[in-house]
Amino acid sequence: MAKAKGKNRAAENEAEVRFEKRVLLNSERYKKQRDLLAALLEDGQEYTLAQADAQIQKFMKGMK
Repeated sequence: MAKAKGKNRAAENEAEVRFEKRVLLNSERYKKQRDLLAALLEDGQEYTLAQADAQIQKFMKGMK
């Protein structure tokens, strides 16, 4: 049981890590969405992975 809590804490800490726009654009995770993120994210700002994902999802919902 303690291991499960430890994994959850690690996931929470990972989710709180913030990245500059240029780091996200160069990441393997967003390779297929690089142009979209370049347009959506602001220069000079830092984003968590969750925030970057939310920006993509918000845009994609607007496309429907």
